[in-house]
Amino acid sequence: MMKSPLFIFFFVIYTNLAVCQNSFIDLADQFLKQYVTNGLVNYQAIKNEPLKLYEMLNKMAVEDIPEQDKKAYLINAYNIIVVASIVEAYPIQSPTDVPGFFTNESHVLANEMISLNKLEKTLLFDAYKDPRLHFVLVCGAIDCPPLTNFAYRTETLEEQLNQQTKLALNSNFIRVNNTKKTVELSEIFKWYSNDFGGNSKAILAYINTYRSISIPQKYRASYYPYNWSLNDIKIKLESKSESDSIPASNSTNLQTFTAGSLLRKKQYDLTVFNTLYTEAKSNWQGQNLSNFRNTFVTHLFQFTYGVSNNKRINLGIDLNVRYNGTVGNDDAFVNISEAFRFQNSPTSRVGLTSIGLRLKAQPFATVPDFSIQSTLQAPTIRNAEGNAQLYWGDWERITWWNQFFYSKTFHKFQLFTEVDLLFRFKVYETQIGMLDIPINVFFSYFPTTRLTFYGMTQHVPRFTNNINPQVQSDWVIPMNYTASGGGVKYQLSSQMNIELLYTNFWRGKNSGLGNTFNIGIKYISK
Repeated sequence: MMKSPLFIFFFVIYTNLAVCQNSFIDLADQFLKQYVTNGLVNYQAIKNEPLKLYEMLNKMAVEDIPEQDKKAYLINAYNIIVVASIVEAYPIQSPTDVPGFFTNESHVLANEMISLNKLEKTLLFDAYKDPRLHFVLVCGAIDCPPLTNFAYRTETLEEQLNQQTKLALNSNFIRVNNTKKTVELSEIFKWYSNDFGGNSKAILAYINTYRSISIPQKYRASYYPYNWSLNDIKIKLESKSESDSIPASNSTNLQTFTAGSLLRKKQYDLTVFNTLYTEAKSNWQGQNLSNFRNTFVTHLFQFTYGVSNNKRINLGIDLNVRYNGTVGNDDAFVNISEAFRFQNSPTSRVGLTSIGLRLKAQPFATVPDFSIQSTLQAPTIRNAEGNAQLYWGDWERITWWNQFFYSKTFHKFQLFTEVDLLFRFKVYETQIGMLDIPINVFFSYFPTTRLTFYGMTQHVPRFTNNINPQVQSDWVIPMNYTASGGGVKYQLSSQMNIELLYTNFWRGKNSGLGNTFNIGIKYISK
């Protein structure tokens, strides 16, 4: 029987679409088998040879996938997009390191720009109402259901969905303590509780449907914290080959954590940075001065807290504790001890000298390496800049410190740059305002997974306004200085590191010339 031309036309179109879809599934299956082992992904290998990934992404642009094949197709598409997004930003320590990871509509699927959130919530969950999807869609983190080393296919999808759900709900994804009669659940059940019945009783009933050993309903249920560390096989391999490496399950890479890095929601950072600056020379209005010793000790206490789901806004508070001292006519190094008199006098000062409120933001979702920090700081002691009875303690002005950060990591190296606009506004008529523009460059080398060496250079010009030589109470004049130094950081654990830094102020105009000795300690919550 002769087929009509119209029938042949639609048959060819359908066949081509099916071939494209099957080509994507086959490519995904080969790709996952090559790069996924026990749920961990070899992102470095994909980054080195991305052609197979690019080929899959191109196939995903095919339109009009046959309806009966859509569910399997979209599951694979979601997982491949997650891998591709991580590879693009790699090396990173967590998908949350990429601003807008789930919300940016930057992925092409069926000739449409789409975000991971829309793909997950609209095209999959709204369309299919299947809670099992939670156990096959991956997010690139350790506590996500593991990425399989095979693709999902229409003809075996039901079996694969059931298999992955059973594997998840009979694993450490559900943590049962029969002694305490408690069960700790993944926060997935908290975030998507309505998909599992909406309350703890219904959630346990759903879980028990797939458990080989049921959880008694009387057990008290809670949620363990979600581990957003990257499901990177490289971290796992390094933890086996290096005695000083950090297990992947607890990994937080503080090596690449810079002043510009942001925290995810509810994560916090405690930092104490201790600085001893001592000078025995200065340049002042054309004269080189010496035969004195000025020493300034500062303890900067910082608390930072993540407040946004997309890891783009942090809030913080800064506390400055200072004790300073000066000795004239003697530049002996032992006179550093004058700063440790802990007295308020004409030659020494001590106290909580200023408090600052801080906002840090990542303004451009497409430029995750760039961030801005703005701090408004006020003095907390009287006569902060000193008088006849009191030595200098801090700036007796309102300080508005704006910092612009950019960093780039290249395997074992990192370049970090910072440019600041540091305004100090007068609080008395007899004062003048000033603007400092610190420019900083840091270059880091990571010889191991815990150790960092770095060098730095800083140049700071100061500009002032309304200089009035008749006013004797304000001594601020234009100046500039340059300092360079080197430091080392050591990661004590997945959440804490210690930093040592030495700098030398080797040139300056209308400024002191001295040295700093710095010790910093940082703790970041999981």
